[in-house]
Amino acid sequence: MTRTPASLSLAVVAVSVAAAALLLAALVAADGQKQQGYVQPAYRRPAAGLKADYYHQSCPDMEGIVQRAVKKAIAADSTLAPALLRLFFHDFAVGGIDASVLVDSPGSERYAKASKTLRGFELIESIKAELEAKCPKTVKVDYWPLMYGRKDGRRSSMVDADQYVPMGRESVTDLIAFFESRGLTVLDLAVLSGAHTIGRATCAAVKPRLWDYAGTGRPDASMSPRYGDFLRRKCATAGDGGYVYLDADTPTEFDNGYYKNLLRAMGLLETDQKLLPDSRTGEFVRQLAGARPELIRHQFADSMRRLGAAQVLTGDEGEVRLKCSAINSNSY
Repeated sequence: MTRTPASLSLAVVAVSVAAAALLLAALVAADGQKQQGYVQPAYRRPAAGLKADYYHQSCPDMEGIVQRAVKKAIAADSTLAPALLRLFFHDFAVGGIDASVLVDSPGSERYAKASKTLRGFELIESIKAELEAKCPKTVKVDYWPLMYGRKDGRRSSMVDADQYVPMGRESVTDLIAFFESRGLTVLDLAVLSGAHTIGRATCAAVKPRLWDYAGTGRPDASMSPRYGDFLRRKCATAGDGGYVYLDADTPTEFDNGYYKNLLRAMGLLETDQKLLPDSRTGEFVRQLAGARPELIRHQFADSMRRLGAAQVLTGDEGEVRLKCSAINSNSY
């Protein structure tokens, strides 16, 4: 296997931490005890029932198993890092962190329009299989320190996904309301948007900004003309299914390039570029654009911890799935 460049390998380490946190938060859960019924979660209360040492006795190498698998997968395919972060966010967007996005059945979230380009399911299933072999019925498939004990949800609806998952054209007011309704802050919105320092989007997602923005017959004036020319050439050749990097300069590094690009009118998605001129988020963008890489990673980890504790199911509110993609047959 070809050795990755130093910058990429450092990015892989940083992002694998985030992706591992995703996996653990997206797959966390229980103690193997049979669950009794379903209780609708109280969305705004603190996440009682989560503990840092939840698996200390029942599956002591849980974090190591997940971290090793994620590092190996991302070393082979660096695009899995942003894919896993996106998968985590989609799960959060619909009813909180309950792994509902992983369910593979007709009508589930996985079949929503909003989920059409989600990836990483196979990696999560393979990690779950390893965990199940070593710690049966214990880990519901998080590497900065996290609180564990989340349960899997018993509902997954593609209608819910298409209703709640932000699609890239919302106003800043809409995004703030979305985050605050789930117990997060405006700072969390600005910081977690920084995940777009890695990854890609389809030309179809950015196409409305390139030729006929909002029916004006012209490109989006908030986009750098030079950047717009580059994207039009790229997408004219690649078509709607072609990919463009969210961060045009350092697409494989988890750094503050995303924020620097916003200062240069080079935010790929409309929701990204809107963060700069808005008085509620613009100052955060400017501060993060000038921040040191270690501060960026620290703040991102802090916001990810809060996101991972949003609207979780604990106790008898959920279950421990035997297979990530299927709700247990005795759930109802």
